[in-house]
Parts: sequence; C-alpha cells; structure tokens
Amino acid sequence: MSGLQKTLRLKNIYRILSSYLRFKIGKPRLSYVVYCCTARCNLRCVFCNWWRSSIRELKTEDALKVVGQLADFGVVAIDFSGGEPTLRGDLETLAGNARERGVYTVLSTNGTTITESRAKSLSKVFDVVNISLDGFEKTHDSTRGVAGTYEKVFKTIQYLRESNVKVGIDLTIYSANIDEIAQLFQSLKGVVDFVSFQPVMPYPPPLELKPKPEKVDRLVKSLLELKEATPQFIAPTRWYIETIERYFQCRMYKICDAGTLYAMVDPDGTLLACNAVRESVIGNIVETPLKDLWASGKRVDALKVVENCKGCLSQCTTLISMSYRKPSLETVKSLVNYS
Repeated sequence: MSGLQKTLRLKNIYRILSSYLRFKIGKPRLSYVVYCCTARCNLRCVFCNWWRSSIRELKTEDALKVVGQLADFGVVAIDFSGGEPTLRGDLETLAGNARERGVYTVLSTNGTTITESRAKSLSKVFDVVNISLDGFEKTHDSTRGVAGTYEKVFKTIQYLRESNVKVGIDLTIYSANIDEIAQLFQSLKGVVDFVSFQPVMPYPPPLELKPKPEKVDRLVKSLLELKEATPQFIAPTRWYIETIERYFQCRMYKICDAGTLYAMVDPDGTLLACNAVRESVIGNIVETPLKDLWASGKRVDALKVVENCKGCLSQCTTLISMSYRKPSLETVKSLVNYS
C-alpha cells in the first residue's frame, strides 16, 4: 500500500468513525449518498425503469460541484450509480475528485461496458466496484433484458481483479432466481471479494415477482449458513438476512434514516431524502447549496413524506441503518474492514 493509499484509508476510517459516533449520540449526519449521475442505460431490466427516464444529466462542471459539496459536507461514501454510470465519459474525473477529498468511492455498474483499459482507469479512482448479477446465464440475461450480459460480467470481473480493485456482486432476490442464488454464491467464492443482495422492490413486493414462502425460508437458511462460514464474503449482516423472510411475508418492520443518515442525488442535481420515495425532494444542490438545503424546511417536509413510507430492505438505506444499530465493536470492525 502506497503512502497516498494509506492517507486515503485513514481519511475513510476517520469519516466512518465520526459518522458512527455522531449517530450513537443522537446527532446523525449525512454520511452515505447514492449519486445517480446518469439516467442512461444500455439494459432493460425487468424490475427497473431508469432506462425509460428522460432526466437530464449534469455537465462535468456542475457534476463536480455536486461531488465537491458532498465531500465538503463530510459524507463518508458516494455510490456512483445510474442508469449505467460508466456511460459517462467523465466518471473517472468525478470519482477521482471525491476520492482525493477523502470520500470512499463506490461504483454500481451492470458490468457490460467496461473494457480492459477502462478497468485500469476505474481502479485508480474507485475503492470498490459492485456489479449486478442476478443468476446463472439464462436467468441473468433474461432479467437484464439483453442477451450476452452474463458473459460480459465475468469478463469485467477478470479485468477489474487484474487491476487490483475490490469487486463485489449485487443481486436482487425475486421469483425467477431464488432457486439458484445459494449455488451461484458458492460458485463465486474466489472469483469476487464479496456478494451482497436485497429483495425486489418496491415494498410490498409485486405478486408476479414474489417467491413462494418455502423457497424464501430455504434461501434464508442457506444464506445464514454461508454468513457463518464466510462472514466477509457475505456482506449483509445476519439481522438483515433474517429480515428477508418478514419482507416477503409483508410483515416488515420499518428501520429507516432516509434524509438523515443517507440521501440520493438525481442526474440533474436534485437531492432526495430517499431514492425509493420520489416525492421526497429536498431541492437541487446545483441551484442551492447543500448546507442550506439540509437546514431548510424543505428537508423537514421531505422527512414527513418518508415517514409515510412502509419501509424496505434496500442496501443503500435499511442495511446501513441496521449496521449502525448493531453493537458498537461489531459495527466498527465491519465498517473499517469494508473500507
């Protein structure tokens, strides 16, 4: 590890611990932001409508203002998402700016556009790359709406691992893939650094995407066994895994810090308390400084909107809330190890 890498890691750890301690004393601070930097996407996933969106994306100059404000505000991590974020030619510029400021940078990608040379440039500015993979070849290609995506994902994994960047898999649990998830995860040991997952949204889950109860029960047991055997490989907490069954039974209890601990920024700079509650708009951080919006009545109104939500098991919201509510030592160890 170089001197620069050590410095950046220490900055990451400092921000993580500061965020966690503030949460514990009842003074939470915005710490995790999903920046959907583009609505453009080259796939047609069955449970996502981003590719239908016409939201304009910011030019590089304004996108850098978004990143800069988040960094100056003390945000721990920015997840560059979309759409498909790698369709932005300036992605490395945006992520590099964030990382230089001590922000932990995450890339959430479908893994179909990354060449060997692009993998090298991405590895220099991202701490971790999360790639969507929802099953073996037939299931994944069907889910993503474009043939050949499965093969491209594994080529991308190879390129990224050769470039020495941390690589994980993100999977959405639903009726079409539930029978093969445990086997898929077993096959990924040694191929990626970790796997993560969440149930299909919105909540309550759509009937046509909802797995049978006995299959959910079997999967949860398998995931808990995998978590016990390989705790670093299975990224979500035991508590999160155990809650999956309640989610699909529509008995979910709400655990949420949207608009407090985490938020989302749309491609045009619009700040939302939650990515799943489109009505939770706080304002546009290109037009109005983030520090002013965060202290405004608009944020109070957005929090009221979020209060009416029934909850979810999104990784970028509920999983973070669960992690911050775990016993102190366990949380600190997991957060620092992740960074």
